[in-house]
Amino acid sequence: MNKFHKNKIIFIILFVFFILVILSSLVYSYIIKNREKKLYSFSEKLDEKYQTISLYSTSNSTNTSQYSSSHIIGKITIDKINLNYSILSTCSEDLLKISPCRLCGPEPNQIGNLCIAGHNYDNGKFFSNINKLNIGDIIRIYDLSNNYLEYSIYDKFEVEINNTSVLSQNTNNIRETTLITCNNQNKTRIILKAKEMD
Repeated sequence: MNKFHKNKIIFIILFVFFILVILSSLVYSYIIKNREKKLYSFSEKLDEKYQTISLYSTSNSTNTSQYSSSHIIGKITIDKINLNYSILSTCSEDLLKISPCRLCGPEPNQIGNLCIAGHNYDNGKFFSNINKLNIGDIIRIYDLSNNYLEYSIYDKFEVEINNTSVLSQNTNNIRETTLITCNNQNKTRIILKAKEMD
């Protein structure tokens, strides 16, 4: 076999390998996009479920506890960044892929510090855009009766991943909300603290 044929075979092998890499990348990308689409679709269904729950709930009803198994405890909206998601009652890696979750603290709009964690997908979903918020911006938290309170952001900062001081429940008997997400560039956590507006 002469040198020309060897080079031709090497070229064909490299070309086929290159095509396989491209096809594998496209298939992987399709699978990831499809999975994200399903998760966001599920998140939208959660919001519809929240709306249905709120229709059949009253502010003094004891029936809302029966919905804790559904994981929905309320909803968070922030008009400035077009954020509108159900809040799930507990926090786990799987639930964080579906919607923002209560990391700790009371039920929505009760005395204490409701800490809500949400993934930063760097694509506008969940808490990706909370870093665009400023002191004085408004967060609305709804309960299962579709009643809401407005919270004004009073502090914004970043902490190391293992810093849990922001979870403190020492609020001097006021209602607070803490939003928590990752800064994917710095490997830190973005924290927004807000308190009930007078």
